[in-house]
Amino acid sequence: MKRFAGVRKGKVVIVSDVPILTAGDVELLEVPRKFADVSSIELIRNFKVKNGKLINKLETKSAKELKIAFVGNWKMQCGISTYSESLWPLIDTMVGESRFFIEKNDSPTSETNDERFIECWTRGESLQELVTKIKEYDPDIISIQHEFGLWPNARYWLSMMSQLSNYRVVVTMHSVFHHKDKTITEACMPEIVVHLRGAYEVLKDEKGITSPVHVISHGYHPVDDTRRWIYYMSEQRSLPSSFGFRYKGFETSIRAVALLKAKYPDVFFTAIFTESSHNAIEHETYYNELVELIDSLDVKENVSIVRGYQSDQVLDSFIRTNKVVVLPYKSNPGHEVFGVSGAARYAMAKGVPVVTTSVNHFSDVPTVKADTPESIAAELDRLFSSDKVREEQIRVQSNYIEENSWQHIAERYVGLFVGKPTNHK
Repeated sequence: MKRFAGVRKGKVVIVSDVPILTAGDVELLEVPRKFADVSSIELIRNFKVKNGKLINKLETKSAKELKIAFVGNWKMQCGISTYSESLWPLIDTMVGESRFFIEKNDSPTSETNDERFIECWTRGESLQELVTKIKEYDPDIISIQHEFGLWPNARYWLSMMSQLSNYRVVVTMHSVFHHKDKTITEACMPEIVVHLRGAYEVLKDEKGITSPVHVISHGYHPVDDTRRWIYYMSEQRSLPSSFGFRYKGFETSIRAVALLKAKYPDVFFTAIFTESSHNAIEHETYYNELVELIDSLDVKENVSIVRGYQSDQVLDSFIRTNKVVVLPYKSNPGHEVFGVSGAARYAMAKGVPVVTTSVNHFSDVPTVKADTPESIAAELDRLFSSDKVREEQIRVQSNYIEENSWQHIAERYVGLFVGKPTNHK
């Protein structure tokens, strides 16, 4: 039995067993016999018309047949940008064709001369130019990097998801919250990737998101444990590197230094206090409070706060000249976030022991866990005083990095794109 599809602007809008009287911009197309077992509702939901042919939007292709549109920010002072810079080029080598639709950026960290990179959207503003550029490219899959700070306007986001409904859209959510107001953004995502099992549970079990949710861990660069000359003139030195926000917990490390000072008079703590123009007031207020704390604890000669954005080369030198990296993030019960820390992964790849708190950011990594100034001081003392303890911690971290290299993460994404199941554990 023949079937006919009424098509408007590339979408199937009606299916009938008899020729349809079409009008206006609706065109008539006979449904090929190979789709005889496909229901009318599936034809309407999952098929589109391209070059006069019915195509299943969910049809899997080999990696080398895929045409991918990557959407996110690039060459910016941002962890999401760093993630994309590590991942996208690897996936690009595995698929047939790629194009990169990136946020407009007046101050790139370095130049990008590849004409496939198209600046076509501004955070918080209309996404119509982005939608238009993607449709012109007409990809098989649209892979979007999502952080609520990147896409702060739900109205524009919802509109974009609606306009791209004719494509397979896979959204990588770098942060998931309990907040119910964010559900309206999440519910319209056709397919979601998260980094933590906890994030999967919040979306599926707590919020009732019906879209497929896949768990793919964050990636790592290969371990390079080359050390630098100890210019500090101290054997007891630690370092945190993060944006200057309160939840990063810099004061916890400062208090730990005060506790260690009696045993190690030359203990030294360097705080890389990264700042963003978007949060200048918050950074300034927090910095002033930290300076007051340093004065009150009498650790002025044991602590340094290095303000502002630092290049990868500078961060590399700081990490390689320190003995331990400490990331004392705090969790706000009202704003608990299920995301992962790029800073921990960056430090682990330098072959340095990493001490973190037990917040969700570090739940998937084998760092040393300590949550108070006292416990952090105790763990630092243990790592400072024993080469054996330090080497064992580096070994555990290095094994984990090898299992979750950027190459392996890229392969998992490509596996998802071609229809292989993902790990939800």
